[in-house]
Amino acid sequence: MIFLNLFLINLLSTAAEQNSNGGYCDAGSKTCDNQLEVTHDYKLIFYDVNPPEGFNLRRDVYMRFAIMLAEAKKRGRSDWRLVLPPWYNLYHWRSAHSKSDPQPWSEFFDVESLKSFAQVLELNEVIDKAAKKPLQIDTLYVLQNFENPFENGVFEEKWQLTSECEYEGNYWGYNNIEAKEIVCVRFQGKISKLWELIYQHPSDRKVMFMHAEIPLHDNYGSKSYWDCRKSMKYSKPLIKTAKKFINKKLDCKSEQCSTYLAIHWRRRDFAYSRPNDVPSITGTVKQIRVAVDKNVPDVKKIFIATDADSSEIKELKSKLKEEGYNVYLYNPSESDLKEFKDGGVAIIDQIICSHAAYFIGTHDSTFSFRIQEEREILGFDSNTTFNRFCPDSGPCEKPSRWKVII
Repeated sequence: MIFLNLFLINLLSTAAEQNSNGGYCDAGSKTCDNQLEVTHDYKLIFYDVNPPEGFNLRRDVYMRFAIMLAEAKKRGRSDWRLVLPPWYNLYHWRSAHSKSDPQPWSEFFDVESLKSFAQVLELNEVIDKAAKKPLQIDTLYVLQNFENPFENGVFEEKWQLTSECEYEGNYWGYNNIEAKEIVCVRFQGKISKLWELIYQHPSDRKVMFMHAEIPLHDNYGSKSYWDCRKSMKYSKPLIKTAKKFINKKLDCKSEQCSTYLAIHWRRRDFAYSRPNDVPSITGTVKQIRVAVDKNVPDVKKIFIATDADSSEIKELKSKLKEEGYNVYLYNPSESDLKEFKDGGVAIIDQIICSHAAYFIGTHDSTFSFRIQEEREILGFDSNTTFNRFCPDSGPCEKPSRWKVII
């Protein structure tokens, strides 16, 4: 399956006033009553992804669009801007703090850094949530997969208009965004092929793609990929919190720490849907012990990033302590959770894992992929980064090494 995924990957700005609610205006805010959509001299691309998709896959979809626009700008096509879709009601975010208003990218990332790579805008730079005048998308393309991507044994880049598709019209909780026309499209291929769709309607100034996870990277792992990835710096409060934890709990003040091993221990759906990819708790402890003895024998601190339930975490911690290790997790306070929300807490976990002397991830997890990328950017030896937990028995495919290109 991972081979197929990698094969497919290779084939193929006046801003609204910011308020304390993450830059989005409340419906009752007097400062927002007369703020309408601003008319710009450039065109806008909006996108959204399949609702069940998680935070880290959505980050990758952003990169595909950002690279698409950056490459187009190099060819003189600089009249388009990418509108960043707010983080809204993600299935994997469980806290009440994460289930309210749409959250701008600035809560999690340094948006100015994003803009250094591609011409991007936050949605609140285009329209206020309380604006009375609706923002009208000229054409909304609902993308769908072809039923057989390898028809006649060949993966062919193509698209085809169809009459059947569905779009719930969510628009990230906004009720003042609408589409003039909805076009259903079966699509497979690289993301740059979307320009062919856009050029079908040359007068459009605002287009949107739904199910934007379908188009593939043009060149996964290329220099443009890594330039984009490097621009995805985390927000300063998240970095500050993570480094404070690393300093105080894990005794490290450097970028590349030598005092702890970190793991991403994916459980929940992986534990029952992918039993051949993840180990038991006993197997997890054994693999950690082997990794420490072989690679970082002086390390006695283990940091755990996990979605496991409390009983599993308790058992894993107990077994690791029996082996002589000190175990750490980042457990946010209620105020931290309110400030950072589930997405920010996950990023803090990822930052801590990124600075560890040695990292073990979960096979085929985008959470682990993002940590591996960050470690490559930080300059860690790849042998300390591209490691995974194996099942207790049976084959264990080694992780693919996507090394940074400077």
